[in-house]
Amino acid sequence: MSLTALTVCADYSHLAVWVEAEDWAALADVIPGMGRAWWVLTSISIGLNVLPIFLERAKEKQKSKA
Repeated sequence: MSLTALTVCADYSHLAVWVEAEDWAALADVIPGMGRAWWVLTSISIGLNVLPIFLERAKEKQKSKA
């Protein structure tokens, strides 16, 4: 999860440089795609972080059945 947070912060910092330089064309090109990518990658990261919990519960259920 921290890798996702660091990536978003790094991208935000990079975009802030473009805003300070008033490079509106670069922002208009990059922001729409990056917004979608951030949502997708953050969702995948959350899923990967939750997956071990579900796997552990499934493992415990199998042990209790045996």
